Amino acid sequence: MKKRHDLTIEAVILVAVLGLFSLTLFGASGQPRPEGVVLTGWLHAVDGYMGDLVLVVELDGVRCSYAKVRRNGRFIVRVPDGAEVYLAFLKPGHLAKEVKVSTRNAVHTSLARSSVRTVKFDVVLEPLEERVGRRYDGPVGSLSFVNGSGCVKVRHHPKLVADESVPAKKP
Repeated sequence: MKKRHDLTIEAVILVAVLGLFSLTLFGASGQPRPEGVVLTGWLHAVDGYMGDLVLVVELDGVRCSYAKVRRNGRFIVRVPDGAEVYLAFLKPGHLAKEVKVSTRNAVHTSLARSSVRTVKFDVVLEPLEERVGRRYDGPVGSLSFVNGSGCVKVRHHPKLVADESVPAKKP
């Protein structure tokens, strides 16, 4: 006995549509990767009090905002992919510090896109009395990403210069 399968064009289209639907439903990757890079840091000061600390976030030289700093000195800032950000740490009685962050190469390759995008670092604020008449000339460090791998590149460049607006302390 010979079996015969008569499929109508509607049945063929229905099977094709269901097949494509199942590919998109089950073929999608697990969790979507959050956009941007998350910066998590801790601030340290001699007095330990963080209530008067201000963290200014300047995005691409255009937009400024403030980031919340917890009582223990911890802060979290999300930086969009492909952006350049300056973080300015200001506390009365302490030297101001700035850190430059560039996420330009954070997600250029599949390796970079698949890696975890959280960067952790500490910032130590120094009392002014230890460095009277001095200030930092530009950012004290920079965080960027290596083109290709997306690995974090850290550079330190703290350069103290004389601050003409503050008279030097006489011995």
